[in-house]
Amino acid sequence: MRHQVRRNPHLVLRFIERETSPVARPGPLLVLWRWRYEAVLVVGGPAVVIIAVRTAGPAVTGSLVCLLVLLWPQARREVAARFWCVVTPHRVRKACAEALIVNRRGKLPMILRTRPEPFGERLWVWCRAGTSPGDLERARDMIAAACWLAQGVRITRDPQRTSLVIVDVLRRTGRPVPSESAETGERTLTRFRP
Repeated sequence: MRHQVRRNPHLVLRFIERETSPVARPGPLLVLWRWRYEAVLVVGGPAVVIIAVRTAGPAVTGSLVCLLVLLWPQARREVAARFWCVVTPHRVRKACAEALIVNRRGKLPMILRTRPEPFGERLWVWCRAGTSPGDLERARDMIAAACWLAQGVRITRDPQRTSLVIVDVLRRTGRPVPSESAETGERTLTRFRP
């Protein structure tokens, strides 16, 4: 006796959409842009270490860096905030790819900037033609799940630019989250300045 397999129609539709409109492979310049911080760290990190070791010696350099990060809380917070500013755009991009937030050519929305905030990170995302801020709002739960250790995500449309979306990744509780006026859409904390 065969058991009936119950299919989830949403998963079937998602599979069909994925197979018919895959995410386009990025070109070499786009890959370099997306991985710019990692590339600078790979190239510049060893150069800085070599110069510091040659000037002060390996023991002094290593101990100063460890003491600076371990004992100075502001340095520790800054290192952690910069780490999340590098990781979060990759995770948001992955969530957009999984949620199929792409245009017909398979292009993902562009992440213009990421900045640390007291509540977590703030990303400015440019929706290309064929995608809309509503697509990101509908995928808010998926984006929050993709951003490691995030407690939530808030998506806000920019009042002046219709294709610019501000994504707030909420990581720390008890920190001020910017509020938004319902009538005007004006932000009370920071604005994007290109």
